[in-house]
Amino acid sequence: MLLVSHKNSFLSSKFSRAGLVMLLAFMTASCASQYVNQLSQVATNSTAFHIPTALSVDTCKNAIRDHDVNTGHALDAGNIRLMNWNIHKGSAETWTVDYDVLADQKDLVLIQEASLRSDSINDMDESMHWSFAPGYRTTGEVTGVLTLSSIRPLTQCSFVNLEPLLRTPKATSITQYALTGSTETLVVVNVHAVNFSLGLGAFQDQFTQIEETLADHSGPIILSGDLNTWRQKRMAIIDALALALGLESLQFEDDQRVRVMGRPLDHIYIRGLSVVTSETHDVSTSDHNPMSVTLKM
Repeated sequence: MLLVSHKNSFLSSKFSRAGLVMLLAFMTASCASQYVNQLSQVATNSTAFHIPTALSVDTCKNAIRDHDVNTGHALDAGNIRLMNWNIHKGSAETWTVDYDVLADQKDLVLIQEASLRSDSINDMDESMHWSFAPGYRTTGEVTGVLTLSSIRPLTQCSFVNLEPLLRTPKATSITQYALTGSTETLVVVNVHAVNFSLGLGAFQDQFTQIEETLADHSGPIILSGDLNTWRQKRMAIIDALALALGLESLQFEDDQRVRVMGRPLDHIYIRGLSVVTSETHDVSTSDHNPMSVTLKM
């Protein structure tokens, strides 16, 4: 597999000094546009395909419980191929070179910092179903988390949490899929976690939403994304969520995940599934490295 590799100093310098990152964040805060209070469209195809959408925990929880599996669309329960990547808003000119290779033949592609700009909207596969949870917005650009799937989801939900310091919105997307040969459904959680905060309240709230939404779901779960687990206390919140929902953390033999303060930021957790293959990919087209896995029931 041929990728754009050998990450340059752009990666190491980005996270080398937490204080510098924080300072730069405050300097750019004035450029952030006002948070969008009303999210009128969770996914581009939701209206056309009449997919239930939800913007609150209770509504999403009920939608997952009351799903209709008789849609004729189902993921192959014996071969679920997934790729996860924070693409850094597609700011590297050649990011699609890596994306085209890594996303090829995948059933689920989970993207964080997906930037829907007028010049980049066609960079990703239009044959996949798009479930987009918007977060940060500027003039001519909306950035959020994007789940691409080979089939239409049964349900899709979108949550937004504001970072206390910058008031920057961070998005969570939850989608649900039918599985071949099973009455159970797969719930996929795509997260870009709250980052800039002095305390843990907003970070905790984001994952409490997820726990409450999935509390009654009995089927398989995939939780993946940029979890910003650069402190032990942040990792402890994720560990508590994993314990509550029965999630298992995926490990990688050749682990190229980006680390801050020695801790990986990107994770994949699963329940009710087993790992066939798992790998990470060293790229220079983002400040995060992609993860690829194949799973089965």
